[in-house]
Amino acid sequence: MKLLSKSYAVLCILLAVWLGAQFVQHTPIQTQLTALLPQHNTSDPVWLAADQAQEKQLNQQIIVLVGADNPDKAFESAAQVAQRWQQSGLFAAVDSQIEPDVAALRQSLTSLGAATLPAEQVHQLYENPQQYFTERAEAAANPFSGSLLSLEDDWLGFSRFVLQKQSSSQLLWHNEHAMLYTERDGKTWVWLRARLPNTTPNIALLNLLHKSKTQAQAEHYQILATGGALFAAHAKQNAERESSLMSAVGLSLTFALLLAVFRSWRVLAVGLPLAVGVLVGLVATVAVFGEIHTLTLVVGTSLVGVLVDFPLHWLAPSLFRQPENAWHGAESMRRVLPSFVISLAITVLGYALLWFTPLPVLRQTAVFSAAALLGAVAATVCFLPPLFARYQAKTWQISWANLSNHNVVRQWRLLAAILAIFLCIGASKSQWQDDIRQWANLPPDLLADAQHIAQISGMGASKTILLRADSADKLLKLNQQVEQKLHQHGFTQTQSLHQWLLPSDEQMALKNQLAKLARQPEQFAPLVDLGVPPETVQAALNQAASAPVVALADSLAAPQAEGFRDLYLGEISGQFASVLRVGGDDVAAVALPDGAMWLDKRAHLNQQFSETRFQAAWLKILSFALAWVMLWWRFGWRRGSLMLAVAVAAVLGTIGALGWLGVAVGLFAMFGLLLAAAIGVDYAVYTLTAPESKTARLAGITLAAATTSISFILLMFSTTPAVASFGLSVAIGVGLSWLGAVGLLCGQTDKP
Repeated sequence: MKLLSKSYAVLCILLAVWLGAQFVQHTPIQTQLTALLPQHNTSDPVWLAADQAQEKQLNQQIIVLVGADNPDKAFESAAQVAQRWQQSGLFAAVDSQIEPDVAALRQSLTSLGAATLPAEQVHQLYENPQQYFTERAEAAANPFSGSLLSLEDDWLGFSRFVLQKQSSSQLLWHNEHAMLYTERDGKTWVWLRARLPNTTPNIALLNLLHKSKTQAQAEHYQILATGGALFAAHAKQNAERESSLMSAVGLSLTFALLLAVFRSWRVLAVGLPLAVGVLVGLVATVAVFGEIHTLTLVVGTSLVGVLVDFPLHWLAPSLFRQPENAWHGAESMRRVLPSFVISLAITVLGYALLWFTPLPVLRQTAVFSAAALLGAVAATVCFLPPLFARYQAKTWQISWANLSNHNVVRQWRLLAAILAIFLCIGASKSQWQDDIRQWANLPPDLLADAQHIAQISGMGASKTILLRADSADKLLKLNQQVEQKLHQHGFTQTQSLHQWLLPSDEQMALKNQLAKLARQPEQFAPLVDLGVPPETVQAALNQAASAPVVALADSLAAPQAEGFRDLYLGEISGQFASVLRVGGDDVAAVALPDGAMWLDKRAHLNQQFSETRFQAAWLKILSFALAWVMLWWRFGWRRGSLMLAVAVAAVLGTIGALGWLGVAVGLFAMFGLLLAAAIGVDYAVYTLTAPESKTARLAGITLAAATTSISFILLMFSTTPAVASFGLSVAIGVGLSWLGAVGLLCGQTDKP
């Protein structure tokens, strides 16, 4: 035994050295929420490309608005903010000024020509061309109309409409300051865009934003900022703070309870298996995944109470030994070791099955928890008996022998029946649903900024539609079809590729119409009346008619296409794809034609969560079946069924309690049910098989339940709803498992 203990100690030291080396080389702690999301179970490359494009746009840029009552103050302050943010070193670039290449703009205006004409002007050229040329003549005669191309370079005036195409009608360009701005609610809001070098959450972003807002308040202007990176940084900060705080508080309360019960500082040695368990769990998770997520660590801290269950089962009988029957650590370990092995096997089996779920956080937690339990039990067996070789417990003169009393047994059964009926009614009220929004606590200040920016932009909350077709032309026509359908339902706030470019066949038809108009001088008479020679207009019309068709990909390379470029996903696996954005409430109720689908990431994830929850439930049923086989093989079908009944009753009772509390049974609550079931089996096995007195067994499960409950009750106060529901479900499950185990003790014959 000594050789085994020394070997295990050397192994723990080597594991600690290896883990330390991993932290020296790189920090293996993952903080991005996207790393927790289910692995995509779709083989659709177009959907994946659209999702990745959205994620990149969301997480790799921060939109900043600087507002003031005085326009000059707004532009001046925006320039200062841009400079400070660029100097912070956190960003790849901070875009503040837009200084276009005039030569490139003129060249692109000439090449685009009639291909980007808006629908209204195209309709005029077909149905009322004289009206079009009347408006063109008025614009040409207006010295303040402004155009990059001179009248001689753009007789037909097509360039006017290219310059008017913007991604948002609320966005204006100030030529003196070369900045984009919006006038809203009596303030001038200047737009900045900070681009991040990667998508790794950085808490320094929150510090920079806080300092910028403090300075803005002192200098009487306002800053708004939004971006996925800010929410990710807050989630990282929150997870790290909660993990540290809950670990510290959980350990403090656990050891305070143990000191109060055992009245000996030596009891702190039970923290050694806990430390070894956490070490082994970390090593296993980093070795398997290459990293460990902060949310896994938060959930992992809840194992503090579970990891000390085995040492407490072993140590609790020392409190109730009579002087003539002195407690010996090594002997007691041999007596309870069979119960340890069975409980450990069933618990680890339950975690091992979670490996087959598609959710990374469940797989990480399964590896961490199973490895931590194995490591803690091994440390309990190897290290604790030598450390308690001369331990003299301060015994408690307490006896619960009256648990065998017939009246007590009858009262207990009556109480169990009433509680069962109450929880069954609650189970009928249970709600089974998941929502990705429960995975993170959205800070009110960042959320308010995002909503304010949406109002200023004029788009509000928007949804995305994914479109695909066999060719770029068909894709443009599909954009047009979807946009028209949305407009018919009253949703006019749209951004689509159709607003930018005409399909090839429409370009050709328009060119034929221009060639036809060249032979009808009466149609362009308003320009002739302005003094333009008719042959000049005819030459311009013929030149536009003979111009080559503009391809979609080529048109998006133009500087003026900045607001539309990110809508086009390109050619993917033989299909041409784009996205269309639409603002409005209940817009998802609009039925879409073939080739178009809503790109609703939240709904997609929630569906995956539901499928994962359903899969985890079936895996747990499988683990119950395997556990019953193990218990039947080891203890017989009757005792094995009783042990498993405690776990099953705890799970069903927890569902009923959550139903009464109005807490939805989501994925994390389901995970809590799985852990509660494992704890229930552990308590039941110890209660029915440990060769200790009834008083000692009751003390063992009571101490174990108390220390475990401390950890999970703390999780109930987490600001992340998913983590809080996990803590609540396990805390309830532990309490019901304890009640069930006490019920098993009732009526049993006491052991010496």
